[in-house]
Amino acid sequence: TLGIVVYPNPTKDVITIETRLEIEVELYDIMGKLMISKDSKRINLSDYPTGVYNLILIYNNKRYSKKVIKQ
Repeated sequence: TLGIVVYPNPTKDVITIETRLEIEVELYDIMGKLMISKDSKRINLSDYPTGVYNLILIYNNKRYSKKVIKQ
């Protein structure tokens, strides 16, 4: 998807989003609750519980979804 790389996945703390595009990032928990919303390419999950999260990358008003696992 657009040459966007998300790593490491699974992660223990920080997720890095590698892209040259100007993106916004939203992170939702498994229940659909918005946890993080920002335009950063580094997401720190160290304070969040382990589990599966839904990472939404917003580019050009389109939303791309990626599952992220916090260990």
